[in-house]
Amino acid sequence: MTQHSLEEIRAAIRAGSDVFERNFERSDAAGLVRDYYVEQPLMSAPDATLLRGKDAITSLFEAVMKSFRACRLEQVEVRADSTLAYELGRAILTPREGGTNAECRYMIAWRQTSTGWRVESDFFAWGII
Repeated sequence: MTQHSLEEIRAAIRAGSDVFERNFERSDAAGLVRDYYVEQPLMSAPDATLLRGKDAITSLFEAVMKSFRACRLEQVEVRADSTLAYELGRAILTPREGGTNAECRYMIAWRQTSTGWRVESDFFAWGII
């Protein structure tokens, strides 16, 4: 596996976040999960049991996208080695029907795969970081 600098890994993660944001704005939950996550991802979300696999995570995003039309991801901290990285950040969600944006904090484990950096596990909770 090629050794990458932390800045290169941050940039790759930002590129992945850009793909996430575009799919979210299109309300394409299946595309978001396909393009962002590894084959067998895990997610811990508020008021939900541990979600395992793409189908469960797609269902969660379909529900979220009914209430929100956009989600902007902001990196706060990234730490990494050659094959595994974790990101702490905030997500700003824009409601479909107007009103105040919602904010959540997240911690994501990214894995270097043959198709680039992908999310292996995702934890988020409502509130600020």
